[in-house]
Amino acid sequence: AMIHAENPSASKVNVSFYDMKKEVETTKKPIVGGKGKTITRIEKISELNKVETLEAKQCNFLFWSPAGTNIILASLGDSASGTLEFYDVDSKALVVKEHYRANQVLWDPSGRSVATMVSQPIEGGHFKFAMDNGYMLWSFQGERLYQQSFETFYQFLWRPRESLLSRGEINKVKKNLKKYEKQFDKADKERQRKLYLEETKGKRMERAKFRDILGRNRDIQARRRAEHIALLGGYDSDDESNFVVREVTRETVLSTKEEVVVG
Repeated sequence: AMIHAENPSASKVNVSFYDMKKEVETTKKPIVGGKGKTITRIEKISELNKVETLEAKQCNFLFWSPAGTNIILASLGDSASGTLEFYDVDSKALVVKEHYRANQVLWDPSGRSVATMVSQPIEGGHFKFAMDNGYMLWSFQGERLYQQSFETFYQFLWRPRESLLSRGEINKVKKNLKKYEKQFDKADKERQRKLYLEETKGKRMERAKFRDILGRNRDIQARRRAEHIALLGGYDSDDESNFVVREVTRETVLSTKEEVVVG
């Protein structure tokens, strides 16, 4: 991939993608005087081939994922916008995010996560954007996972990995992806449940205290009612069956007016 524009001062640029899989059409004709049809085939040769161009992009750096397929079109620097465009060259999916004043982008060795950061010069000195110091972690699809700010922040480094999966192991994972997906979903749900229980721990404790108070008040009310009934000689004034309910209808004439109509 490469960035290009009509002039160096252009605010919008184009990003073109190339590969080494140029398709060439070959035609095989039948021998003179022979019979048969002309055969046309498409062959791929190892030659530079333009795949596509993304136009009018606001970026000045490109960062490929170590796993390939995904690339970040970044606008970095003090005077840049901090725009981050996560692009999947296979599915053509594009997600636009932003990290204001970001000046570095660093993929993790697996290509699953990427960090963007605002860091001050490691040699020290005054850094006028110190209030923006820190980093953000993103998934390769452009979902923000974490953010942390620091008063002073000089460098961010990923832990190196001894080795990644081999091609055979990658194919095995792809083959059993559904099985792994169920395991990961189960683990995610369990983690979310633990997080929910931790977040609602205070509410549940307050609710338990409230229910204890209600229980004690009911017990006190029950004891007092029993004492009240005993004082009344067994009569329960709260028992509705001890009351006789009668419905009485009373009609009241508020006013009358008579008019004589002469025919």
